[in-house]
Amino acid sequence: MRVMVLGASGHLGERLLSTLQSCSDMAVVGTSRSAGMRPRVDLPLIKLDTLDGPALASALNGFDAVVNCVAGNQRAIADGARLLADAAMTAGCPRIIHLSTMSVYGPAEGRMTEDALLDPGLGWYGKAKCEAEAHMAGFAQAGGKVVVLRPGCVFGPGSRLWVARIGRWLRAGRLGDLGIAGDGWSNLVHVDDVCRAISAALRLGLTDTNRVVFNMAAPDSPRWNDYFVDLALALGATPVKRISSRQLQLDASLAGPPLKIAEIAMARLGRKTAALPDAISPGLPYLWAQHIQLDSTRATDVLNLNWTPYRVALQESADWFAGMQLPQQPAGQRYARIEG
Repeated sequence: MRVMVLGASGHLGERLLSTLQSCSDMAVVGTSRSAGMRPRVDLPLIKLDTLDGPALASALNGFDAVVNCVAGNQRAIADGARLLADAAMTAGCPRIIHLSTMSVYGPAEGRMTEDALLDPGLGWYGKAKCEAEAHMAGFAQAGGKVVVLRPGCVFGPGSRLWVARIGRWLRAGRLGDLGIAGDGWSNLVHVDDVCRAISAALRLGLTDTNRVVFNMAAPDSPRWNDYFVDLALALGATPVKRISSRQLQLDASLAGPPLKIAEIAMARLGRKTAALPDAISPGLPYLWAQHIQLDSTRATDVLNLNWTPYRVALQESADWFAGMQLPQQPAGQRYARIEG
């Protein structure tokens, strides 16, 4: 089976390349839009802009499946999914594994199965992901095969969003025990569990349907408060501070936007942003209080997943954070350019 991984320079894409590389029945190719983003695996990358439809269709010729791990802004997510569906149909690539998100459920609360209605009302990200899923549904209606994965918060080694920045906030005393403001379910899922789900989805027989959807969150995933305290203890970021709702909201609403603007401005100027404090975006306090819990029973049963235990995932995350270093370019890494 020939498999292309789009967005192979990201946290999930990079880990996925390593997972699929070990499968004897798969020939894997990763793509990246930027030559400056290189995964730490011994596989060549194709330099490919996924918003270039003709180039994407050309690249997909001869592939049996494509995994869409592309992140980024609204255009990269929504328009990219539309262009991918069109390109896969043009190239005769029969299967798409599409990485969506729990954000497609919007502000809903309660236990959520895959049959719940989608709600784009949770900001630009959720809206873009809902649009992307609609394009995937269109590909399935046209005869293609689609497996959609809706992960919660992907953590574990390499997670800069849900391990590294959380760890820095804990050490800086900007995060800790949030009380009722951190009582929402975290819906954490280990990156390796998502990779194993993708591997299973590539082999999944789709005889009765052209499209199937799976929620992805570990069954023992804790509430956010428990995760914050557990990670703080594992990192030695003690004593764990009690953060009031007012303090959290002030940090997110007053400090968050200026820090984000400064980060964007410095990046555009080509300057390093590592010295800037991480911004707590205004949407995060809402997430940490949201009582939504993904039901991952279908993934457990159909994809035969054995979830990484929370305590194991926590320790792996803490160990990675403690030994985190700047990424190094692996020897022999090379790029090929595909022209549209």
